[in-house]
Amino acid sequence: MLLVTAATEGCDCRWYLELDWSSQGRTGTVRVDDHGRPFRTSSIKGLPRYWYGGEGSERGWVERTD
Repeated sequence: MLLVTAATEGCDCRWYLELDWSSQGRTGTVRVDDHGRPFRTSSIKGLPRYWYGGEGSERGWVERTD
């Protein structure tokens, strides 16, 4: 399992990961992407943020105030 965390403060970035590996004397590089497309990480600085939740059975998008 591999956990990758991506963050940005001011750009709309498109990226992929190249993972170098070795096993039993063999080596290689695997490209990790979003089904052939780069991942996308965007800044939310200055924009409203939301989470999906609510009270009881009433669920929906709620603006975060923190």
